[in-house]
Amino acid sequence: MSTVKTAPQRRRPIRYEDPEVELMLRVQRGDTGAFAELVRRYRLRIFGRFCRWLGDRSEAEDLTQDVFLRVYRYRDRYQPRARFATWLFHITRNVARNALRSRRRRPCLRLETLAAPGDAAPGEWLLPDRGDSPSRPLERAELAGKVRSAVSGLADRQRTALELHQFQDRTYAEVAAELDMTPKAAKSLLYRARNELRESLSAFMEVV
Repeated sequence: MSTVKTAPQRRRPIRYEDPEVELMLRVQRGDTGAFAELVRRYRLRIFGRFCRWLGDRSEAEDLTQDVFLRVYRYRDRYQPRARFATWLFHITRNVARNALRSRRRRPCLRLETLAAPGDAAPGEWLLPDRGDSPSRPLERAELAGKVRSAVSGLADRQRTALELHQFQDRTYAEVAAELDMTPKAAKSLLYRARNELRESLSAFMEVV
């Protein structure tokens, strides 16, 4: 008695199993609405991951934008071999690794740590604990002076925006309302403030 062999079932294309793959394929065809929808679905999730990994909200916002810029820039290279989220989070991990690698090259100053706890001077608590190293007091004093000088050297509105956003955890919209400007203008103001701090402190440490 002969047996009837059945043909192996073909796996359905991933685009039919994952609707977001279809959205990304529409992005390849120039559909900006599809791109906006992907950003809407994943922006907060990616932002949350960066916050957990890096511990800096402002840097997390910048890197989240970088992820979606890469998605759009490399849209023509996209191949639907897996779920869209798998591809997107692979990009996210690469961006995070690059950011962490950059931090390791130089000492890292996180902007929110510029707000001195208690009576400590800015910069004094940023150095790693080296026990009773004789050079530590001098290093602390030098760092504190550098930080104080850099912050005080900012223009008034830049310094105010930085204090509101970094020290008081205000959103861009709240900073904008306080300074009577649009959220876009507030974000630009903070961007310039961060760049000035980077320039002032770049010879001494990395500002993130």
